[in-house]
Amino acid sequence: MIKTRPVLLFLLTLIAVAVQAQNPKSEELSKLYNTGEFEKTIEKAREYLTDDPQNMDYTAVLGRALVDNGQFAEAIELLKYVAENDNSWRKAWSAGYLGTAYFMLSDVENAKAALQIATQLNITQNATKYATSNWLIFGFHPFFADWQTWETVHFRFHFQNMESAEMERFAKSRENAFETINRFFGSVLPKKIDFFVWKSKEDALKILKTESGFAQPQYGVIHANYRQTRGHEITHIITGNLGKRQIKTGLINEGTAVCFDQSNNNREEMVKTWLKANNAKVDIKDIWANWQKYPQELTYPLSGLFVEALLSRFGKEKFLAFIDNQTYENAIKVFGSETDKIIQEFENRFN
Repeated sequence: MIKTRPVLLFLLTLIAVAVQAQNPKSEELSKLYNTGEFEKTIEKAREYLTDDPQNMDYTAVLGRALVDNGQFAEAIELLKYVAENDNSWRKAWSAGYLGTAYFMLSDVENAKAALQIATQLNITQNATKYATSNWLIFGFHPFFADWQTWETVHFRFHFQNMESAEMERFAKSRENAFETINRFFGSVLPKKIDFFVWKSKEDALKILKTESGFAQPQYGVIHANYRQTRGHEITHIITGNLGKRQIKTGLINEGTAVCFDQSNNNREEMVKTWLKANNAKVDIKDIWANWQKYPQELTYPLSGLFVEALLSRFGKEKFLAFIDNQTYENAIKVFGSETDKIIQEFENRFN
């Protein structure tokens, strides 16, 4: 009996896990969650928890869906419960999402602790990757320990090796850029933007494993070199928080950021120079559908000009009605037959 009891307990545990894994309600919640139906996931999970309040599957998916839906405070206790009472993959995901929820509520210490736990658990590759990535971009890596923080109305700036006067100028220019851009979009952000200002491109590449110059709108985080345009990444944060279920395309998403980047770049000249050097023509529909096929030297200035043309023709109201679904098909729905006309006119400027 002494030898068989642990085996029996182990088998019973396996059976319990198998039963829960085959639970049709758990499968339904997983499908809803994995397709981005967060509000339906929340509704169903709450319904199922009334009959089975200690079910780890229901609790874990509810906590994660709440975070993904921007309901961070409501997610905390649910995720803590799973992280403290489960030892499976649910614990790893719940700890990771708990760290994200704390970060979005500006509770930095608890965010850092939860993400470290999720990373150290290393239970599943995807959960570990999620936690490690957020731990890094949220600025919890030891490399950021001596960076200086400067807060304004809409930002928490984190500066690498910059003098006080330089930080003040940078912060003021970005605050002004935010005010100008958001005067058009009217976006409401869940928190201040954490803006990491890199002085060294080499350091950014070494630590982030990618070049600085990106935004994570869902987290309100920017990593950028101090020489980058004032408004590009800020525009990504602002537009990325206009709707919960956006359908983005490179042409419109990057084009909007370029259009509002607050620079004085001669984009038309940049496009014409590239087209001449490469003996190429502009095909907006193909660029719209196959953004990655084309080089940024062409697509960025071109997309900025195209968004500028859309705004000039259709105005603010229609553009804002369109931007949450940036596909060509939605452009036809919102702008009508004029869409193809403006595409033809735009291409004629360059071809």
